[in-house]
Amino acid sequence: MRDEGELGRLIARLTSRPEYAIGTRRFAETIDDDDAAEIAEAMQRELEKGLAVREETARKKRLPIVCARGCNVCCEELVIVYLPEALAVARWLGSAAGAEARAWFLEKYPSWRERAGDGIEREAELNADHTRRAEYERAHKEQWQRRVMCAFNHEGACSIYPVRPMLCRDGHAVETNARCCVDVALVNPPRRLTFAPVDDFMKRANVLLRATHNAIAGEARAATRTNRAEALCELVYRLLTVPTARQP
Repeated sequence: MRDEGELGRLIARLTSRPEYAIGTRRFAETIDDDDAAEIAEAMQRELEKGLAVREETARKKRLPIVCARGCNVCCEELVIVYLPEALAVARWLGSAAGAEARAWFLEKYPSWRERAGDGIEREAELNADHTRRAEYERAHKEQWQRRVMCAFNHEGACSIYPVRPMLCRDGHAVETNARCCVDVALVNPPRRLTFAPVDDFMKRANVLLRATHNAIAGEARAATRTNRAEALCELVYRLLTVPTARQP
């Protein structure tokens, strides 16, 4: 495990060239699974600081953020992540703290995969091609309309809450959650709070996660594709069950 200073310097090197994130230049250093998971967790911790400020800003504007335990219709949206965040989840599920969640997930995954269908591959494919954003948005909406609850949702709550992806942390609605249901949201989306510090951080973090993904997702890694994010549940399941999936 790298100390905070070492990790910060590694992050600086990974973001020193845009080609590392784009995938046109190979990062020369060795990045292992723990490095990648720690980078993801560091970004999540930093994001939480920004989210706390955003929440306080919303309170002062009298625009309360209404998300709470049991309010989980957003968990029906497919979550696409790069390998570092999936590794952080898989590592936590392998710990004593995550043992129960791991058992729940492995039991629920087959039915989730059957209900999700081939739309998850289509969405991941389009997500990787930034020239096809309109197609991606349509595919995302179509998949969301299938109303497939995330396999990590257990009895209405997120079973991987301590290591949930940044996309899940950033999702929110203000004033009311009445418009969060897909059938309503596609016509009249829930209101979000525009907050530049968090929005800008999410963009920078995405570049870092892509660069880290590319640094560890070589040809020998059967569970990944260079520069391509995948459905969270799908990727974590392979990391937990396919031996070659965890090979750098």
